[in-house]
Amino acid sequence: MIKLSPRLTAIAGLIEPCSLFADVGCDHGYMSLYVLENWKANRVLCIDISLKCLEKTIKLLKKNQAEDQAIFYNCDGLKSIRQVPDEVLIAGMGGTEIINILEDYSRVRDLSTIETLIIQPMRDEYAVRRFLNANGFKIVVDHVIKDKKIYHLIKAKRGAQNLDEFHLMFGAVEASYFTKDYLLWLREYESKCQRILENANKILAVNKSVKGTLNLIQNQIKTVEERIC
Repeated sequence: MIKLSPRLTAIAGLIEPCSLFADVGCDHGYMSLYVLENWKANRVLCIDISLKCLEKTIKLLKKNQAEDQAIFYNCDGLKSIRQVPDEVLIAGMGGTEIINILEDYSRVRDLSTIETLIIQPMRDEYAVRRFLNANGFKIVVDHVIKDKKIYHLIKAKRGAQNLDEFHLMFGAVEASYFTKDYLLWLREYESKCQRILENANKILAVNKSVKGTLNLIQNQIKTVEERIC
């Protein structure tokens, strides 16, 4: 059985048993193999725009006698697949790229055909939350994990949700706020805003917007510190 990194282990913990699982941007194939080895799905769609990456997945699954349960696609996202997955994993990409993949799929099939989305954006998690909120998904898991870098893990299921600006910015699930990894992310966010202010050259509009965001972050840091420190 393959050994997963802390980030991939956390992602694996979000996967539910289903009939057809889609691993978008499968890369090395570790998550596809995990799903099959642990009976999380009957079949897996292994999808990657890079043929070189897809070949790594094919090689790994063949080595572990799991290739017969996989369907391989060398394509961009979900728009070219023929099957309808129940559960979709999109990890290790920018938030805008993830949104584009889902929007492209929605032009082929309704997004409601997907029951569960597991998303790990490398950036722009705010935009991801806003897209899910506007397109009939309810975020049920939204937490931060540190594995060399800091990562946001989001799991969403079909359902109604109305997130306000605070929850779009800081996370949809308040119970996930009170961890050391979440506090690390807040402090990184605070530092980023402070650097922007330092380089804003006194542009009033920028200063006002960033100062407002910084104030919200610092209030959230105080709230989290009071609970966990």
